[in-house]
Amino acid sequence: MISDWVGVVGKIQQQDASGVEDLYTLISGVVRANLSHVVESYQDDLHEILLIVIEAILRGELRNPERLRGFVRTVARRRAAAHIRGNIDYRRRFVPNPEVAPSPDPSPEQRAASGERERGIRYVLASLRRRDREILVRFYIQEQRPEQICAEMSLTPNQFRLFKSRALARCARYAASVELEAVC
Repeated sequence: MISDWVGVVGKIQQQDASGVEDLYTLISGVVRANLSHVVESYQDDLHEILLIVIEAILRGELRNPERLRGFVRTVARRRAAAHIRGNIDYRRRFVPNPEVAPSPDPSPEQRAASGERERGIRYVLASLRRRDREILVRFYIQEQRPEQICAEMSLTPNQFRLFKSRALARCARYAASVELEAVC
């Protein structure tokens, strides 16, 4: 097996094209083992590593051809490390940090949307009967318990549930009709 690596180095140094093909075949397994768990598509990295190794051989930087396999592994590991560093750098720059709390003050867009939503809710509530409006306001806005609302408004639990569900249905119908009118 070592003779294969030495022969490949000799062919590349003599600028024999078959040496590059042989090197590609020999290093694909080594590179696949080092990069497949780090990079989804390692083919580009395989070609990059191939070019780095070929350039090193042609410049005479590989002193011992028997050590080509180790040299390829080192280059592949460094390429994997560079890929990981690139991912970390990308996350630092573009992925929001969950530890950084957003500003407690709403943005102007959020304030405008909230005000518009509030006006819409007030408009829909104003269109309801007084009793239905009072039930919804006490339950959803003031967060009173149903037992308290029933006692203070002289309602049975069944009446409370019935009035509340009908009021919600009216709100939904009215809101839908207002949205349709706004669209038209």
